[in-house]
Amino acid sequence: MLSFTFGGKNSYEDYGIVIAKRPNLPSPKRRVHYMDIPGRHGRVHYDENTYEDITIVVECGLIDTENLVERLDTIKAWLFNAGESDLIFSFSEDKKYIAQVVNAIDFTQVYKYTSSFPIIFNCHPFKYAVQNQLITLNTSGELINNPGTLESEPVIYVYGNGDILLNINDQSIGLNGTQGKIILNSEIQDCYDDAMNNLNSKMVGELPLLKSGENIISWTGNVTKLEVLPNWRWL
Repeated sequence: MLSFTFGGKNSYEDYGIVIAKRPNLPSPKRRVHYMDIPGRHGRVHYDENTYEDITIVVECGLIDTENLVERLDTIKAWLFNAGESDLIFSFSEDKKYIAQVVNAIDFTQVYKYTSSFPIIFNCHPFKYAVQNQLITLNTSGELINNPGTLESEPVIYVYGNGDILLNINDQSIGLNGTQGKIILNSEIQDCYDDAMNNLNSKMVGELPLLKSGENIISWTGNVTKLEVLPNWRWL
């Protein structure tokens, strides 16, 4: 039985909704701009190295029509009130999309037993690992393997004091005057402490990415440990 989980609720177990057929899961479109220049052969292109959102259409059916009107109201409330939430399909339970329902849902009753309807999800471009667990590094020079197909945007918690130089592969990030803990959040492009105080002025360099495959992480300075929330992702 195909189903999906959205906003912490399962379509079949909580609402009696089944997926009529396995949905198409499109790849995101890369943002590339093309320009025609007079007197020059071909076209010049500029690659932003970013991707557009994707749309997933899920054809659903409702088997039991008992108290149908009330159930449909409950289903619509669930889908729309969840806002932007994790979307996980039963046929790929280790990956998730970050999605939001964007269509007005119309229910079509077929015979007297089934109500069918599409659900349209607008999703961020990538799939993410459902299990996004912290990785703790206690020794400089350890390896982290990225199982995804893209660079990930990690959140790195650096525990230490004073001036620290953090190295990830060939990239170096300087941290000046660290006091106990500093957080490097590549996902939102920000550096801060536990109280959310902005510490970008203490960082020198670019926020780090973890490439697909092996990543070596080392440091110099007074570092107690690193914790990495990896945010693995796939096209």
